[in-house]
Amino acid sequence: MSVSITPLLKLIAKHHESANDTPSETLIADVQAAFAAILNQNAVPATQTAALLTALTFSNLYCNSQLVGAVVKVMRDVGIKVPIDAGDTALAAKKAQLKRHNYHGGFVDIVGTGGDGHNTFNVSTTSALLASPFLLVTKHGNRAATSLSGSSDMISALAGGPHVLQVPPASVATILAQHSNLAFLFAQNYHPALGPLAGLRKELGFSTIFNVIGPLSHPIGDDIEARLLGVKNRQLGKVFAEVLQMMGCQKGMVVCGDVGAGLDEISPVGRTFCWRLVSAAKGSPAGTQASIVEMELHPSDFGLGVHPLDECKSRTPNENAEIVKAILKGEVPVGNPIMDYCLMNTAALLVVSGVVDDWKEGVDLVVKESISKKGALKQWEGYLAGCEAARSLA
Repeated sequence: MSVSITPLLKLIAKHHESANDTPSETLIADVQAAFAAILNQNAVPATQTAALLTALTFSNLYCNSQLVGAVVKVMRDVGIKVPIDAGDTALAAKKAQLKRHNYHGGFVDIVGTGGDGHNTFNVSTTSALLASPFLLVTKHGNRAATSLSGSSDMISALAGGPHVLQVPPASVATILAQHSNLAFLFAQNYHPALGPLAGLRKELGFSTIFNVIGPLSHPIGDDIEARLLGVKNRQLGKVFAEVLQMMGCQKGMVVCGDVGAGLDEISPVGRTFCWRLVSAAKGSPAGTQASIVEMELHPSDFGLGVHPLDECKSRTPNENAEIVKAILKGEVPVGNPIMDYCLMNTAALLVVSGVVDDWKEGVDLVVKESISKKGALKQWEGYLAGCEAARSLA
């Protein structure tokens, strides 16, 4: 049964003409209902779906935290979840083993929105690998949309085939408990409702709200302990931080490099704008939200030099995978532009998660344990073994 959203489109037009920055509760509720109809039943005509995505983009409503939070809720409700058994003793033991300083052994993620137009190296994916000796990393990623090599493209090349993208959700907890601290969650496996919209989004040819809510729609759900999220422009920074805050996130940081209109990672070039979620103090009432602290980071905060972004560009997935292999084997020195770029982002994830308190300490730990002692390589090899075990049971 087709659902018309013409009244909503008229309401958005009226809102835009009013020059009011804050959407009404009615408008937000209607947008949420429209996305529920689109994602649950594919019930809204394609022309009206396209009109809605266009209206939200060019009215700038997709940069309102209340509205984004409402759409994220729909995405999370309709998405496929990673089943986590609270009584899984093996996984509980793994978490206990990983506890360190202020990190409690929970799931973490590092991901960017993409779409910043800079076509940089697969930094968040490489950083997920480098962080895996210390953290339970559930890396949420997809294929390239605007760059040469998306997270999934590079992971496939690194593994020698796309089989690592086909791990069923039910096998993720087993891999994490028995084989590795790392799991890769291929977005298309967890958000099938977006499949029918792929053609329409491609025809539109511009970034829509779907391009920015992916990092906020992690398949683990509310069990994520810490997140490092990159956004493609500074305007989205506070929006993402506020949405995380509303979702109950206590540890997290949203980053946007000060390069052009924005870079969705911590920048090797110079300044990065950050919105860090700081957990509520001990003894605070249950449900107390984290506070948001705005700050800036620079490569010097990590004890690293600056590098032109041109020296950190993405190659093809296979070429990027060869660089990652060299990093994991300890063959790329500190001071190499791509190495430093990855070290900054990895160290930031360790700080945000609570493994260490200091950015430089994070870099030193990664260099010593993940690279020199091949800790990250061991976790990657364990993940591949876990994927093979899952295939044999399928």
